Amino acid sequence: VYGVETEAAQQIIEEKMKQIDFPEGYTFRWGGEKEASSQTLHYLFKYYPLGIVLMLAVLIFLFKDYRKPMVILCCIPLLAVGVVGAMFISGKVFNFCAIVGVLGLVGMLIKNSIVLMDEINSQIESGQVGHTALVESSCSRLRAVMMASLTTILGMIPLLTDDLFGSMAVTIMGGLLFSTLATLIYLPILYALFFKIKIK
Repeated sequence: VYGVETEAAQQIIEEKMKQIDFPEGYTFRWGGEKEASSQTLHYLFKYYPLGIVLMLAVLIFLFKDYRKPMVILCCIPLLAVGVVGAMFISGKVFNFCAIVGVLGLVGMLIKNSIVLMDEINSQIESGQVGHTALVESSCSRLRAVMMASLTTILGMIPLLTDDLFGSMAVTIMGGLLFSTLATLIYLPILYALFFKIKIK
């Protein structure tokens, strides 16, 4: 049906298929895109934990500290708020493409967090007072982080009406918009907690 997402169409068809009284010995199974998506998800989540471990190892090597990578990883749950809100507002189905979008969002969030974390470290190493460094870092990186996120968000607009990739576009737009704004506030607070910086 034109205008219906593939996942929603599959669910509608499946309900009707269940009402069919098949002769004994006959059954049905999904092939095509549904089967390919299921197989891809299996391999995706099979190796994703290894990807997380490698990302954590790279962050520890980059910052030479385990607490700073932990601060960044604690920001990842912020994606869920933006994604759920965007899916609820748009009415899209959380399908395979949306899952791929979420996995891509993790990388985007970590990239934004690294940019902000690097600025905080530079401010503190230059002799800036802890709480002042956190505030000024967020303010100085606001434009750079927001512009990078906005270009990605605007690039997703043509896909919004697509039946296949619409859910991915909504996922990326909602998750990236909320997580970018929240990270600029949430990450400095976590940094202050992890490194015991008093906020005056």
